[in-house]
Amino acid sequence: MYTSAELSRRIVPAVLLLFFSVVVQAAEKSSAYTAALESISVEQLKGHVGYLADDELEGREAGCRGSRTAGVYLRDRLKELELQSAGTDGTFFQPFGQNFRNVLALLPGSDEKLKDQFVVVSAHYDHVGYGTQRNSRGPIGQIHNGADDNASGTAALLELAEALSMLPVSPRRSILFAFWDAEEKGLLGSKHWVARPTIPIENVVADINLDMIGRLRNEQLKIFGTRTGYGWRRLICFQNTEEALKLDFDWTFKPNSDHYPFFKRNIPALLLHTGLHDQYHSPRDDANLINNPGIRRVSRLLFGMVYELADAEQTPGFRKTASHETKTGTWLLALLTPRLPRRLGAHWDPKESAAEGLRLTHIDAGSAAEDAKLKPGDRIVEFAGRKIHGGEELRTAVLGTENSAKAIVRRAGQNELLTVTVHLAGKPLRMGIAWRIDDAEPGTVILTYVAPGSPADRAGLHAGDRIYQVAGKDFSDDRQFAGMIETLPEPLKLLVERDGRLRTVVIHIETEPLDRAA
Repeated sequence: MYTSAELSRRIVPAVLLLFFSVVVQAAEKSSAYTAALESISVEQLKGHVGYLADDELEGREAGCRGSRTAGVYLRDRLKELELQSAGTDGTFFQPFGQNFRNVLALLPGSDEKLKDQFVVVSAHYDHVGYGTQRNSRGPIGQIHNGADDNASGTAALLELAEALSMLPVSPRRSILFAFWDAEEKGLLGSKHWVARPTIPIENVVADINLDMIGRLRNEQLKIFGTRTGYGWRRLICFQNTEEALKLDFDWTFKPNSDHYPFFKRNIPALLLHTGLHDQYHSPRDDANLINNPGIRRVSRLLFGMVYELADAEQTPGFRKTASHETKTGTWLLALLTPRLPRRLGAHWDPKESAAEGLRLTHIDAGSAAEDAKLKPGDRIVEFAGRKIHGGEELRTAVLGTENSAKAIVRRAGQNELLTVTVHLAGKPLRMGIAWRIDDAEPGTVILTYVAPGSPADRAGLHAGDRIYQVAGKDFSDDRQFAGMIETLPEPLKLLVERDGRLRTVVIHIETEPLDRAA
């Protein structure tokens, strides 16, 4: 453990900040932030991976010579950065088990009130040595260099530590850089640390773990664990503006890497990963196959995430239910069903389409359809000026039409088409969207339906898109969002996220009703 004095050794005294104006501080932070970000280089990443994945280290099996050598390499790099040691007995090492040792370093925070909170950023540096029947996909007896698993994550963590140590003023919270040993033997390093932490674990606000980030393909990065904390996804996406990686927010959450022991201690935890490959846990996972520019892109995104997390007013609160959530759960299927208003109160066979009209199968009691004398078996040929051939066309017309609309109906046994007036319930969908909310993503609405031909459809919105802002403003819940899109003047500018990438979408609402604009 460390005393408050030891943890504060590198903190810039707050009184010095009084000599600078707000404008100067902002400009300095911007230039310093950019310089630190740019320091993350392909050449250094390649050098770290090349050293750690060299045959000389014999696959870095925990407790063996190669892993011990790798640990010394990490310690020496951290000492060069003038980071504080955060192991035991004033060293960078935390020994445990059968000659294993974690490597730990600390960047103290700059805020007197928040410096005793900690963001942990981690990666395991061990691998499987020559391989065994238990941990190798073969052949065994040959050096398994583990360039991707996990020299890649270790290299990124070193570059992150260097970049953050360059800042003239550290983020407000302290940051622990943790290089775990014996992950391949059952997450032993991270399990040991959470059981015997070298900083107060109750003050750890989050863990971000890197494991196999060296094979970026199709610009896609997997991020596991975003549902362990409220607002993780939004925080990450707001840092994904420069690198603009395609982010796969995978709901799978397993005890398969060092993020999991933190989750078990009720700490929000993420795992960054670029995916498995044929060389995984084999002698073929070598440095020449590493996408070093890809590691740099992931590392730069990580820099933004860690800085924001360490410097923000609030951090993501813990969501214990994350371990039970899967995309295939029936509860989620119910959430994904569009919540559309019952404006007409008529039902039809969703599989049916016809050259002329859509046949109604049921009419709700007390509905607008019943008031208009519509009956089961009626075929809606036209609604609010739109030709109707299937359910999607009728739904779009109903949702976007003003309260009073004309329907042309073919009724069985009658030769003449009927024209009826329907007084629809509720308000039309101004943009042509329906949405849901998710407690894991506060301040966000998730589109579940975009009406074909609607203003939202023409602007390129899709079901599954997330809206974070309207007209440059946040909203607290979906009620406030609904009020904003109904009352703010057009065109509406929306900040939209899809696959982790942000973009501004401009919605032009028609001045004439939607039924006359098709």
